[in-house]
Amino acid sequence: MKSRVLLLLLAVIGSLHLQAQTADRRGVLTGFFRDSTTGKPVSLATVSLFRKNQRVDGTLTDSLGYFELKNLVYGTYHLAFSAVGYRPFQTASWVIDARTPSRNAGILTVSLDVKTLQTVTVRGQKPLVETRADGITFNVESLPPIAGSSAADILQKVPLLSVDPGGSLSMRGSSRIRVFIDGKPSEMYGSSVADALKSLSGESIVKVEVITHPSARYEAEGTDGVVNIITRKNQSNATNGNLSGVLGNRSANLMADFQHKRGKWLLKADGFHQLYQNRNGAVLERETGGFSLVQKSESRQTGDYFFGGANVLYSLDSNNTLNVGYRLRWSGIETHTVSDHFYAENGVLIPTFRRNLNTPIGNEGGTLNVGYTGTSKDKKKEFSFLGIFFRFTGTSRYDLEQPGVGSPDYRENFDSKTANRDLALQADYSQTVNDHLKWETGGKFTRKNLNSDSQFGIYNIDNQSYTNDPVRSNAFSYQSSVYAFYTSFQFKIEKWQLVAGMRYEKTDLTAAFKDTALRIPSFDNLVPNLLISRNLSKESTLKLGYTLKLVRPYFSYLNPTVNNSDSLTIQFGNPYLRPEITRRYQLNYSRNTARLFTDVALFYNHNRNSIEGIRTARPDGVFENTWQNIGRNRRLGLSTNLTWKPSPKLSLGATLTLQYVWLESRVLALSNRGLTRELVVNGTYKFPKGFSVYVYGFFDANNLRLQGYRSGWTYYSLTVSKKSANERFNLSLRLDTILTPFTFIREETTAESFHQLQTYRLQNQHIRLTFSYKLGKKEIKSPHIRQAESTD
Repeated sequence: MKSRVLLLLLAVIGSLHLQAQTADRRGVLTGFFRDSTTGKPVSLATVSLFRKNQRVDGTLTDSLGYFELKNLVYGTYHLAFSAVGYRPFQTASWVIDARTPSRNAGILTVSLDVKTLQTVTVRGQKPLVETRADGITFNVESLPPIAGSSAADILQKVPLLSVDPGGSLSMRGSSRIRVFIDGKPSEMYGSSVADALKSLSGESIVKVEVITHPSARYEAEGTDGVVNIITRKNQSNATNGNLSGVLGNRSANLMADFQHKRGKWLLKADGFHQLYQNRNGAVLERETGGFSLVQKSESRQTGDYFFGGANVLYSLDSNNTLNVGYRLRWSGIETHTVSDHFYAENGVLIPTFRRNLNTPIGNEGGTLNVGYTGTSKDKKKEFSFLGIFFRFTGTSRYDLEQPGVGSPDYRENFDSKTANRDLALQADYSQTVNDHLKWETGGKFTRKNLNSDSQFGIYNIDNQSYTNDPVRSNAFSYQSSVYAFYTSFQFKIEKWQLVAGMRYEKTDLTAAFKDTALRIPSFDNLVPNLLISRNLSKESTLKLGYTLKLVRPYFSYLNPTVNNSDSLTIQFGNPYLRPEITRRYQLNYSRNTARLFTDVALFYNHNRNSIEGIRTARPDGVFENTWQNIGRNRRLGLSTNLTWKPSPKLSLGATLTLQYVWLESRVLALSNRGLTRELVVNGTYKFPKGFSVYVYGFFDANNLRLQGYRSGWTYYSLTVSKKSANERFNLSLRLDTILTPFTFIREETTAESFHQLQTYRLQNQHIRLTFSYKLGKKEIKSPHIRQAESTD
């Protein structure tokens, strides 16, 4: 009897599973529309999909005339085409079933309508935002181009992302975002994400993929979100490029990119060079014990930097691609600071001494990358291998001069050289088992070698030369090896999607300071990842995600070399820092229609071993500033986004992020808590005759720290752009914070034994005239390359 019941139960489960499979089967229909006379693509044409003479779906063609319709239930379909100036067109019927789930309609040609059109109404428009299981895709081509724009300017318009005045990214309260450009890590384009985004032309960007729930394939270190920027492409043999430049009161730059495709070969090259200058100031007020000190500083900074490189791709066939590339970057920055020091007595400032400090910093480096991507003929299996070698050489120095008042002058200098050599090897494999299941697995090895040699010199008045100070001069070396392996599964059934994975990372560390080995323990981490998604309707989705992330301390946090350039603050690193461990929970609801995208996310971060700068006051009033694992950093947040495109000419967007923060260190007996706020707004309007206007605003409140806070930014910009009739030449005028020349940032630090208030005056007003010119006639489509991960 029991066996019969068991057999009956298995039969029922099998029947339900079969029904679920049948109901969940989906197909894809793709193709191109071209002009029958010229052969040119027909862009922004309305493509309607019919089944049993009823319209069931639709889309618009892109700039290449390409269309794609996904998630089609098995059945018989035909297409209807309509575009301004062309005759309506209907195709024959196609059958999409289990034998042919993917249909390529090929190139469909349409003819011009010779009739004169009195009035034309375009009802369809390309969707600005497309949703996906792990995030969204933002179609940049739906917005008017802005002359001389960079990738940072484009990301200001992307939902869910915030771009601060310095060009750094954040998403749902986290700044730990990985950025890729056409699948390559942004570190190959610049020394920071902000620099990399400056070096990429905004007019070359087609769309931006925002991954809010990264899978286990991505590194465990600091990957709360992923942004992949995809540039303009074409399928034909061609040569083209872009040239742009900026003239401003604080900076000037020149940017160019070049692409050439011939047969199986594709060459891509680009370069970016910028000159800039800034004038800033600061006032520091400190009370500790019986001391009241004041420091007033004025600084002038000048610099330039260059990023550029080339990449060669060779297609063995339609399924296999080899690529090799090299990128170079260098920069030079020089800051001259004059500081006046006072002590306060009965509210009166009494001058004590003045310091002149000149700080030149330079670095140069290059990245070599090689890779292979191969897919099976049925496109269900993919294997990729990536190798990245990075070299970096940096110099940092200062020359300090302190004129004596009733005593001899004092001078000292500092000279440091840092060499960095990194190697990363990565292999990934993915297989689509069936319509319901996809499996990914792979591994990565990363090795970092850093060596720093620092020399301090004290000026000897008698022989008028600098003598090395052996007590402070030192050498520091650091090596880390990270071994990582992961596996991940994606499962779909009806309206449910599940992504589950596990990543294991083992980190081996060695370090030496002044030829003495430091006993730094190694560590390993097991990092789970889970995402559950439910389609509530065709437009709305509910998601629940959980992951664990870590952040390893950077070199500047670890180097114990003591920096005395500031008479009031002595800075040094802590080589015994442990990595931060953060458990992140997310619950979000999103709804996407043709004109309106909304997203509401509730998140909670529980961080232990949080790394934060700690200041300790000495009896003479001088601060010692270093880094420590403070204990716990908890954040409960709410992020809401609204992106609205009521017409093809107008688009509006806003993101509001609220976080309640708890910081606590039981060892230091310190704690801090409070609410932080951040608001980002943007808007674009397209006027007749090629004119367009773009506005952007970034406003945040106090940023809490364990021993105090940092006040927020107020930043806004207005850009007016004009596009030529042939759409080759663009000119724009951009005004940044035109009504407020300076931004004042306050940092307050408080402990039981001291109180400090430091106010920074930052030059924020910027006026820029920009231009851009498109070279060539056609666009280039590069072969598919597996996305690389950062070597940081």
